[in-house]
Amino acid sequence: MWICWPFFLVGASQAFQGLRGIKSAGLFVRIHSYPLASAFTLVELLVCVAIIGLLAGLGNAAFQKASSSSRQGVEMSAAKNLGQSLQLYIQDNDGSILPGYLDPRDSRVREARNDKNQPISPSHAAQRYPWRLLPYMNYQVRGGIWVNKLASQIPDSDPYRDYLVSLVPTLGMNMTYVGGDTRNMQLPGRCATRINRVTHPAGLIAFASGQYEDPNYGKLDGYFEVKPPVGSSSSGAGLAARYNGKAVVVTLDGHAEALTRDQLKDMRRWCDEAAALDNPNWTP
Repeated sequence: MWICWPFFLVGASQAFQGLRGIKSAGLFVRIHSYPLASAFTLVELLVCVAIIGLLAGLGNAAFQKASSSSRQGVEMSAAKNLGQSLQLYIQDNDGSILPGYLDPRDSRVREARNDKNQPISPSHAAQRYPWRLLPYMNYQVRGGIWVNKLASQIPDSDPYRDYLVSLVPTLGMNMTYVGGDTRNMQLPGRCATRINRVTHPAGLIAFASGQYEDPNYGKLDGYFEVKPPVGSSSSGAGLAARYNGKAVVVTLDGHAEALTRDQLKDMRRWCDEAAALDNPNWTP
């Protein structure tokens, strides 16, 4: 191993002499440092910001559409369950349609119980339809009567929960023309109260997407009553076409669908008398 060192030293010396020769010949190239590329101009930055804003807007619009479709699907599922429960009620009551709002002296108000098998408090909350239909839904308040945001908006510990369940179900009832409302005078035959007297149950709206503005809870996606969007001074009260201009509805035969605002203006969908006369522009 020691014998190799002289050869290594000779080789290194020759390499060093070679480098000196290259340097003296001027063959070394000086490496210059170049300045960094110039920064973006204000116009370029504004264009970038505009493009990012446009992409963010498109992404947000797509997200909102997907989110709306998802919520509509959840409400549609709840609507089908509500329709099936209505059919069970009708069968159990010899063809009588669920009343939308009862007189406080009606025994069914006193007999109503909540999902804890306790009397409804306050008692007038049982005058509205939800607590009288919930036994046919296995008392499914969340995911049944309340869906989407409304299902998490009101806690079970709320002292007014029984009242709010009756006041703001996700789907309101067309009680002016289906089932009946003891608060208002109704002409005989105009409000459907028995299933065998209805001309076209598959087309008659029993429930539809509701909405209500509460001073304490803010805007709520639900209300116990909905009215057709035409025909009276209270037109459209409680009705919400919240899914890109569509509302989820349940017809008297139990099926669910989504209707546009224009379709909701057809009075044949709201009143059996209008359907019997085949008059979409029927007025009371």
